[in-house]
Amino acid sequence: MRDLEQERRCTPEQQERLTVHSPRDGVSGEDAGVGHNPSVPLVRSFRFALAGFRYLLTTQRNFRIELVIGVVALAAAVPSDFQHWEWAVLALTIALVLILEAVNTAIENAVTLASERFDPRARAAKDVSAAAVLIAAVASVAVGVALFGSRLVVAL
Repeated sequence: MRDLEQERRCTPEQQERLTVHSPRDGVSGEDAGVGHNPSVPLVRSFRFALAGFRYLLTTQRNFRIELVIGVVALAAAVPSDFQHWEWAVLALTIALVLILEAVNTAIENAVTLASERFDPRARAAKDVSAAAVLIAAVASVAVGVALFGSRLVVAL
């Protein structure tokens, strides 16, 4: 979010570096190869998704922190002899936090772009999306305690 606010005060050269260009700009159904190869749109959609993931990694500190915590949790689960359902709960919990962080970023960017002036509804939209991430993060700690807690007590 801070990136878009900074973008409004930058020189054109700096703004070009900060601007998020839609990967879909200039893409149409008549592009070469689209009608002839049905896999091209699928490949492009993966490119768009990877561009979004790259944007999250390079611009969103909280996403990077949550990703590292998720990787650490997965690494800690390896020697813990988790059952299949525990792996599923852990993976889904990590995914939920990362997904909500991505949605929060998208909402914040869209609201910032759409709202040139302060609007309490825009602030509420940003605050609510941030609250969703917070709720998921707190819930993920509870899931972590439930999954790892007894194992940590036994290990000590």
